[in-house]
Amino acid sequence: MARHPIPLSSPPAIASRRNTTYASLAVLAAVYFWFWVVTAHRIDDLPQSGFARLFTTGCGDFEHFYFAARAMREGSNLYSSGVHGYIYPPLIAFLFMPLTFVSVKTAALIMLIVNLALCVCCTWLAAAEMARRLAIEATFNNIVLVAAVATLLAATKLRSELQMWQTNLLLLTAVLLALRFLDARPRLTGLLLGLAVNIKYLPLVYLPYLLLRRRFAAAAWFVAGIAGFALLPALYSGWDANLHHWAAASSGVARMLGFGTLATQSANVDPITVGHSISITSGIARIMGQAAAPWAAWPVTGAVALAAALALRSIYMANGQALVAWPVARDQAAAPYLGVVALEWAALMGLALAFSPQTNPRHTSLLLMVFVPLAVMLCFPRPGVSRWPALAGTAILFFGLVLPPNTPQFTQQLMWWRNVGGAGWSMLLMLPFLFIAGFNHLNTATEVHRSGAAFRA
Repeated sequence: MARHPIPLSSPPAIASRRNTTYASLAVLAAVYFWFWVVTAHRIDDLPQSGFARLFTTGCGDFEHFYFAARAMREGSNLYSSGVHGYIYPPLIAFLFMPLTFVSVKTAALIMLIVNLALCVCCTWLAAAEMARRLAIEATFNNIVLVAAVATLLAATKLRSELQMWQTNLLLLTAVLLALRFLDARPRLTGLLLGLAVNIKYLPLVYLPYLLLRRRFAAAAWFVAGIAGFALLPALYSGWDANLHHWAAASSGVARMLGFGTLATQSANVDPITVGHSISITSGIARIMGQAAAPWAAWPVTGAVALAAALALRSIYMANGQALVAWPVARDQAAAPYLGVVALEWAALMGLALAFSPQTNPRHTSLLLMVFVPLAVMLCFPRPGVSRWPALAGTAILFFGLVLPPNTPQFTQQLMWWRNVGGAGWSMLLMLPFLFIAGFNHLNTATEVHRSGAAFRA
């Protein structure tokens, strides 16, 4: 009797997946059309009143970068350019120099297109890599579904990023590529993270992580990448000018933290208590009051971080996963380490934002990297594994970022929430649920893999 192979998927299942893919593509198209509508008009809008004496557009931070790039091209001081709003390492000014050969408006249009492309790239790259590491088949249908869900969850934060013409998407691209190449090409991972640190300082959090996880090659090249990209602008501006720019940038950070420096100029970095910072650190500093020293919030912040570390340690122990004692790097490319690294890579970005004294709403576009693994676990739950931890983590993070609404009826509640760093607390409180959901997902995947191997044997 002839035996006919059983089809892997029935026609209704195939049609259902196809419809889901079409719906996901439609969602992505609609969201990106919305991004364009709410952003592009700012190129012809008037600047904020405080910047009107020099700026010509309503493109948020873009003209800070543009004026700094023009200053570098002309051989003048980056941190005295424009309205003194450039506070970053000199690399961005160096990279933006080609834009200064066209008008501000043309340059802004070019960068808007580039940023939209980077947003698509980040979302797709994160969805593919997180799916792979969380043992979900990284097919086009699966990736586009995860990308659509994560984009919806992060839409308002991505819009803020695009409306301000910020550089967080460039940073996020480098960090996600670093994760992609972590196992196969650790030297490239280190260089990409070095590039990211020269855009903004947040990815420095990955250096102790790489050392803790025995990724010594990636860590060494990370340090080399920081130095190499820090020196890159000197090819144009010269050694002395580049050294002065770095002295001003680092002095601004030191003064924010309450330390004096010998630098003759400091970047105009806001104090820890600045109102637009949504981090736990800034919230604690504001609660302590303006009379407290800038460094006074750090012991309390450290205690909060320690409590979070102990809570996460208990989750690791409950799932039989070592928090510190990991195997050598080459043995981490298999389960469960492959998936745990994905969770930790996302969690580190969430922690960096939760505790950074300069986190403002547009920086939360970087939380796309957290929404993606949550979306993977929501869209592709393991049999017998409850969705509730992933749902809880998603809800805490999403509503912590968008509530209270910015309307006259909720003005007082919104002011209080921002004053205490509510969004930062939501990033921190989300993490246990991310790891509980992740370990439940990974443990089931490992059991299925072992059962399949035993059956084949």
